[in-house]
This record gives sequence, C-alpha cells and structure tokens, in this order.
Amino acid sequence: MTTPAPTTRPPEPRRETLAECWTRLAAGRPSWTLDVLDVLEPHVLGRPADARDVVRYRDLPGAAAAQLLRRVPPARLADRQNAAPSLASVLTAAARHPNLVEVHGYLVPPPREDERIAAEGIVVHDHPGPGAGTCLDAGDGPGAEEGAALWARVQARFGLDDARGGPQVVRRRTCPRTGRAGWYLWWT
Repeated sequence: MTTPAPTTRPPEPRRETLAECWTRLAAGRPSWTLDVLDVLEPHVLGRPADARDVVRYRDLPGAAAAQLLRRVPPARLADRQNAAPSLASVLTAAARHPNLVEVHGYLVPPPREDERIAAEGIVVHDHPGPGAGTCLDAGDGPGAEEGAALWARVQARFGLDDARGGPQVVRRRTCPRTGRAGWYLWWT
C-alpha cells in the first residue's frame, strides 16, 4: 500500500509592509512618517491604494503612544483633527493611562503635502457612564447632556484640556481584539 503524498498549500503571498508601501508611494521624496511606521504597523487596518488614500489605525495602546511621543517631531505633535485634542495630548493620555486609553485615527501617506498622523479620537475603558449599547448624541438630541457630562469627566481625568470642543460621537464600544468595554469618542 502506498501512502499518498502530503498535500501542501502554496505559501500565502507576502504582504507589503507599511514601510514598503510608504517608500513606494514616496517615490524618493522625504517622508517624516516613515520613521514611526514600525510602531503603527500592528494597528493599521490596511494599505493605501495610492497617495491620495489614507490608512486607518485603531486600538493604539499606551506603550505605542509613548514610543510615538518620543519619535514624532515636536511640531507634528501639535496637529489635531478638527476640534479634537492635539496629537500630543491624546498620545500622552494613552501613555500615562496604558490600560484605560487607546487611540484611533488615520495616516496620510507621502508624497502628499499634508502627510501626517491624525488622532480622531480615543476609547476609554473602565469609565462610568450609561449602560452598554448606549450612543449619546454629542449635539442637541437625546443623550446630549449625558454625552457632554461624560466628555467633561474624561477630559478632566486624562488631561485633554487643549480640545477645542467635545467629540461628535460618544458611543459604548466593545473592543473586537480584547473584548473590553469602553467609550468610543470621535471627532469627525
């Protein structure tokens, strides 16, 4: 009796790293964000199709935020998404409270003139507020008062004093990666 030859699957095609993608898109032009992509790589949700695209990241933990604080040029840390706290404030909150605050946002690749790392918001874990499934209106609708109160507590606790306004979205969220519940705050 002959034993059948084992079937092997062809290897999966190698996925382009974020740094390789950035280098390709930069086409020889300088790129300051290239120096921090290794920190962001585990948290990105894809690759930009071309230089006009952005790439999103989420669930950026405190340790990664601390690395970015050391490596992002100081002038770039002042960037902000609309009325959100500055990149420096959001990363500092995550770095100082590594089990409580995670950051989400997007990257703008080279060679765009607006190349940047943007923090659109945070997820705050283990923070009191209304029950699971709650979405608080950040404007004038139902839940606006609760949303504003939650934001005021988050802002005071985590030192997000340089925000120019509250988040547009305040929603209860369960992290798909860890299963932890938290509040998702987003500046659109």
